[in-house]
Amino acid sequence: MKQRSFLSLFIITILLFFGTTTTSLAHAGSMGYSVLNVEENEILYELFLDQRDLFPQFGTNLDNLVNEEQFSQKIESYLQKGLRIDADSKPLTMELLSMNMANKGTERGVEFHLKFIADKAIEQCILHYNLAFDDVPAHTSGLLVHAGEYVQQDLIDSTKRDIQINLPQHNQQDMIDSTKGDIQTNLPQPKIGAVLWKYFKLGIEHILTGYDHLLFLLSLVLIASRFKDALKIVTAFTVAHSITLFLVASGRLHVISSWVEALIAVTICYVAVENMFVQKAKWRWVLTALFGLIHGMGFAGALAETGLPKGNLIGTLLTFNLGVETGQLMVLCLLLPLLIWLRRFPWYRKMMISTSCLIFVLAFYWLIQRL
Repeated sequence: MKQRSFLSLFIITILLFFGTTTTSLAHAGSMGYSVLNVEENEILYELFLDQRDLFPQFGTNLDNLVNEEQFSQKIESYLQKGLRIDADSKPLTMELLSMNMANKGTERGVEFHLKFIADKAIEQCILHYNLAFDDVPAHTSGLLVHAGEYVQQDLIDSTKRDIQINLPQHNQQDMIDSTKGDIQTNLPQPKIGAVLWKYFKLGIEHILTGYDHLLFLLSLVLIASRFKDALKIVTAFTVAHSITLFLVASGRLHVISSWVEALIAVTICYVAVENMFVQKAKWRWVLTALFGLIHGMGFAGALAETGLPKGNLIGTLLTFNLGVETGQLMVLCLLLPLLIWLRRFPWYRKMMISTSCLIFVLAFYWLIQRL
């Protein structure tokens, strides 16, 4: 009896952690993007910030505020404080051209169009990015720099807020191939490996802080009596969400973020209810595959329209997805042995039903909140 009471208390604590963390803190991490187009002495900067990153500073009524002149002045001051580009050790002049609400992948936020102007042609500059970190330490921003045919890719986070941008040099010393008549330039190559490693870590962080995805996994494996059954379920989920992750993040499939988030909550509700009536997980993998397609759209997040270069898009998505799978495996390696061991006790079925009821209540609350 003591064991059962302790276990029930433990499960309730875990569920409360999932619920309070996602509601009181809003979100543990966010993904934005920074696209810089450099032409001579001018930089056009397209910046996207998740709306939840701006809530602590400006409130939750952003859809109405973006058209107000007073808000425009406040947001410009906010950007001036947190965003700077230096060239020749001098800060460039920043101008806010426009802003509007936009959906990027499954995230909704504000898209800013900025212009930075230098006194002469820009050959090298340093981006100083210090937006959102005070309120959302896990905030990241995918960086993409265009200068003619040159592309530089990086990932900005709280540990790397200053990015050096070295642009290719085109001058009179360019070698001309006499047989082809082509100008040969040596363009500096960005360090792709470091960027991919960051996206791998971002994938791990995404799953470990994605409490709705973790709760869905818990619901799926609650009725698994054997490791073999759990393996089928997890494999089906992995394959399915990988498909839609690639489709959404590569721009081949467009989704409405609010509906995706709501449908994720619906999938959790359904599995929780099914757990109360189904005792075997023989065909659970089929259901998991269907629902995994929805969760893959959620995994894509703002990666869908971050403007990642096509030449490195596949590698970036692969490493991000690998990070998601690694984080998922870490959780399951801790969870599955415990659940399979607990199934030996006669009261496991009652405990599973009680847990599923709590999961349903929490997921239904998320559903109402997201609608």
